Amino acid sequence: MEFIKNYSTINICDIGSSSCEPTEFIEKLLENTKSKIVGFEPNTDEYKKLKKIPNRIYHNYAIGDGKVHDLNITAEPGMSSFLEPNLEYLKLFHMFEDWSKIVKKFPTKTKKLDDLNENFDFIKIDVQGYESEIINFGKNKIKDCLVVQIETSPVPLYHKEKKFSFILDQLEKLDFNLHMFNKIDSRMFKPMTFKKGVYSGLHHLFQLECVFIKNFENINKMNEEDLKKIILIMFWSFKSYDLVDFLISKLDSITGEKNLSSYRKLMSSIQIVKNY
Repeated sequence: MEFIKNYSTINICDIGSSSCEPTEFIEKLLENTKSKIVGFEPNTDEYKKLKKIPNRIYHNYAIGDGKVHDLNITAEPGMSSFLEPNLEYLKLFHMFEDWSKIVKKFPTKTKKLDDLNENFDFIKIDVQGYESEIINFGKNKIKDCLVVQIETSPVPLYHKEKKFSFILDQLEKLDFNLHMFNKIDSRMFKPMTFKKGVYSGLHHLFQLECVFIKNFENINKMNEEDLKKIILIMFWSFKSYDLVDFLISKLDSITGEKNLSSYRKLMSSIQIVKNY
C-alpha cells in the first residue's frame, strides 16, 4: 500500500491495554503506517508490563465516568473489571468459574473519554463489561473518530453489563455502522469439549470483537486525509479488502488520482480468506 500514505498521524486510543489479549490489528497498523498509540490500563501489574514497550504512551488509570470505583482483580487478569462477574452464567462453561474469582479489590480513579486532550482516529475498547459507560461519557470523542473496535457479549458476563444489542444502539446513535467481527469467541457448555478442549466452542456466541465504521452518509463527506486514514486502518488492521476498494474509489474521485488500479493490482497477489 505504498501508494496510499497519510500525512497526519493516525491517532490510536487503546482503552483496556492489558497484554493478556494480543492485539495484532493494532501492531500491524503501527508497523505499516504513520501512527501513534495512547493506552489506558488501571491494573498496575499489567501497566508495568506495558511501560516496558518503547515509543508508546500508557496511563495507569481507567476511562469511565470520571469517578472512583473499586476495580475487581480476578484470578485471570484479563477478566478484571469494575463490574462483578456473573457466576451463574459463567459457571456453565469450562474454567470461567475459576478464572473470574475476585482475588482483590482496590479503588481506582477514572477519567471521562471526552475530558482527554487528545483526539483519536481509531478507538479500541476492551473493558470487560464496562463499555456502555465509556461510550456514554465519551460521545464527542467517539463521534469524531473513524473506526471503533469493541469487545462485547450477547449475554452479559458481568452483573450490570449492557448487552451487545445495547452497545450497537449506542454506537449507531453516534453515526456508526457495524461493519464486521474481527473475532468471534464461542464456548461449549460443560461437560462437552471440542478440538482445543476447554478453549473451544461450537455455536454459542460468548464474546464478539466488533468493528464499527462511520456510516455511509459520513463516508461520503470525508476529506482526503480521513479517507486515507480509514483506508489504512481497514486494510492493515482488519483486511477488509472490498471496503478498501470502495473507499479508494471515493478517494480517487476527490484527488483525480488512479490509486484504484494500483490497489487492484496489489490485490491480485493477496489471498483472501473468509472468516465466517
